[in-house]
Amino acid sequence: MKLLLINPNFEGVVLIPSLGLGFLGTYIREHSDCQVEIVEPILQGLSEAQVLDKAIASDVVGLVCYTESRFQCFDFANKLKRINPDCKVIVGGPHVNTLDEQILHYYPFIDAVARREGEEILLEIVKGRPFEQILGITWRNKEEIIRNPERPMIQDINSLHYDYSMVFSQVGKWKDFEIPQELQKLNALPIISSRGCPFQCAFCAAHKQWGGIYRGLSPEELVTRLEQLVSKYSIGYFRFYDALFIGNEKRILRLCDLMEKSGLDVHFRIDIRVGTSRNALERLRKVGCDVVGFGVESGSNKILKGINKGITREKVEETINVCKELGYWMIGFFMISLPDETMEDVRKTFELFRFFDRLNVQFFKIHPNTPFYNELKQRGEIGDEIWFNPNYGFRTEYGHEFYYCKEIFPSASFYFDEANLLIEYSTHKYRIANPCAVIESSGLGKGIFTISLSAAIITLLKWEGSRKLYRKFKKTFVYRLFKQLYRCL
Repeated sequence: MKLLLINPNFEGVVLIPSLGLGFLGTYIREHSDCQVEIVEPILQGLSEAQVLDKAIASDVVGLVCYTESRFQCFDFANKLKRINPDCKVIVGGPHVNTLDEQILHYYPFIDAVARREGEEILLEIVKGRPFEQILGITWRNKEEIIRNPERPMIQDINSLHYDYSMVFSQVGKWKDFEIPQELQKLNALPIISSRGCPFQCAFCAAHKQWGGIYRGLSPEELVTRLEQLVSKYSIGYFRFYDALFIGNEKRILRLCDLMEKSGLDVHFRIDIRVGTSRNALERLRKVGCDVVGFGVESGSNKILKGINKGITREKVEETINVCKELGYWMIGFFMISLPDETMEDVRKTFELFRFFDRLNVQFFKIHPNTPFYNELKQRGEIGDEIWFNPNYGFRTEYGHEFYYCKEIFPSASFYFDEANLLIEYSTHKYRIANPCAVIESSGLGKGIFTISLSAAIITLLKWEGSRKLYRKFKKTFVYRLFKQLYRCL
């Protein structure tokens, strides 16, 4: 039995490997004699044809499907089924959980959709268990589409491992470019220590995807794994990609105790929630946590309430002050064009930028299985068919995306170009106003180049005529090539 696990993304930008595939592949290896290979085409420099060659001899192929890369995923599945019709094609990932039946209706070459967690599902498939007996899948029986009952979530995630040796060619040189240069010099790995999030932000599907349950590795198990990775790969820096690293403060304080006792000498980055206690942040700082990112989204209390963020601007400022006092490098995550947002709300968001060492400002995107998406459906502004029609949405370097803009949604406050202009202008203005932070994260040469480039772009964005020329330039091959070269600096 041969299993191939693929992130079927062949163009655009992929910053890290799909960590979920690593957990799947490791689980199957640990519990069966199945041959397993994980493929990340962009990170490995593989073309679609080369990946199809790998899939010719596979018995089961698992594809991870993200909203942005969904059309690449389905197109690849179609080509795969043509050259290997006996292969079982299984699709999973964050995009498919509530679109499972529609996916099988639109794409007859897909055999089954794995909902939520895939480890136990995939093991039963490779061991030959009939589809009708596998909980948590939606599958095709001739012309009939059958949705099996939900599978209980795995309670003890200490039983789930990530064998980095399966993907080390893809992650061995991985770097986190949002952190200070000194940390970027260390050998680094992306890592996950928990699953789930109990909060219900209107723009996020994590709560529903994981059943509203938060599960974390035990502190003892996490310290053991960190020690093993440090010993095996000489790792000096970890970035935790947990949706919520501090889901249980007692667990985190115990983790800090164990790290101190072990003498583990590492640096790491986590994403925190606004309102995290000073005690937890202080303890984490002492055991190597140098970088925190937190999703502020908006500086307006009205908007924060509207997206059910569960925080206030006052709490944001309080958390910022605590992190600054403790010496953290802070990364702020923000969104523009949120529901009911006005220019006054945007201005309040911009006011917070100056407190951060690095910004991540995004145009608000629509994803399936989120509270806000369901609200748009109820209002008749959107329907599930949009996910299956490539004429909807916008093509970007990250894939096929749906921005909440007036061109598509009557209830949106901003047009596409208008919101993009706000994001670009504010980001470049921030870089000019914070040269020390830019140089610290980019290095002296690239930092000075970045600041100079931002100054030039700010000048272009001031006048309508030059803005139009700049927007046309951004659609050219030369611009895409320039961006690739800039990333390599």
